[in-house]
Amino acid sequence: MDKGLKIFSLKSSVVQNFILLILLSFSMQLFAQKKSNNIALVLPFCSKKIIDNPNCYDAQLGNMCREYYQGALIALDSFERGHVPISLSVFDTENDSLTLMKILQKPLLKDAELIIGPVWQNENKMLANFAKEKNVFHVSPLITFSKICLDDPFWISANPDVPGYATFLYNYILKQTHDTANIIVVSDKSSFDKNFTGSFKQNIPTSKTVKIKYVEFEKGIDIIKYLSLTSSNHIIIPSSIEPTLIGVFKNIKDTDDTFKMTTYGFPHWFEFKNPDFDVWQRMNASIISPYFINYDDENVKKFIAAYRNRFATEPTDAAFKGYDQLVLFGNALSTYGKSFITSIENKTIQTLGTKYHFTRKQTEGSFQNDYLNVLKLEDLKMKKVN
Repeated sequence: MDKGLKIFSLKSSVVQNFILLILLSFSMQLFAQKKSNNIALVLPFCSKKIIDNPNCYDAQLGNMCREYYQGALIALDSFERGHVPISLSVFDTENDSLTLMKILQKPLLKDAELIIGPVWQNENKMLANFAKEKNVFHVSPLITFSKICLDDPFWISANPDVPGYATFLYNYILKQTHDTANIIVVSDKSSFDKNFTGSFKQNIPTSKTVKIKYVEFEKGIDIIKYLSLTSSNHIIIPSSIEPTLIGVFKNIKDTDDTFKMTTYGFPHWFEFKNPDFDVWQRMNASIISPYFINYDDENVKKFIAAYRNRFATEPTDAAFKGYDQLVLFGNALSTYGKSFITSIENKTIQTLGTKYHFTRKQTEGSFQNDYLNVLKLEDLKMKKVN
């Protein structure tokens, strides 16, 4: 690998991040020693903006992309040790469509056999014609979209979309149910709830054994009257507003011995200011998440150690994704060539942070990872149960 990569072994995270941002001000290429499979990483690092103002509007997005890239660098180290010929070209879109258009004209991108990025949905749409012309796939690496671009046969979404959450959760409930199921979706029209509840209404079929009730949340709501004594109750709370969750749990917390009941939430619950994990456990809460790290796993420990040694800091979710996705797609590209997706389609692939299971959304449409993790509190420790 290029000797310039040794620069990232600096122990000072401040100096290290500054140098990384400087390097990302330019399109650059990191070479494996053999003739390589060429992958382009096209992300909004926003390096110039962050150098000028570390607290700029795009700083959070840019830093997330930098962390993803740092995880990808650990994957490149693994490829080098395993003599897997992968080269990575890195481009900063600056979160600007005109900059992306200029990048699309660069020879290094035209030679790429796989493109990872950009981040936003409209930027991926800009890549559609380019990818089709070059017969290469492009991957959405970080963001969960409300709806993926179904008619782009070269688009791979690494994360389930919101309708995918709805379908996954419904099918999961069916698998857990040995009798009739009573599903209650509590809606408060918050941001995630609008997309999820709308998708649930649109995509979930009717069934003789499953009753679905949609309840509008309001202060003093009585959820108990919607519960069933004879069926298993499944209360879905997609709200992104903490008082809604508190209100629902307050209403039902004294009924956990009376009704057979499971509640379901989503990763934004962890962002609430005052999560009461004891109540979550009493409410038999399950979190549907695209991401879960088992810190007892030996491979996870090795990655964390390598990341700490390289960057003198702890890996974030984005860093794990950068590592996992470059390992997955790099190996697939090296093994199967540019049309690798047809060889891994409908196969479940375990990585450090999740499993990947890519399916095609329609006959000539895009590919999407439809795997989600179900997390549950046991002894106040989050565990994966699917």
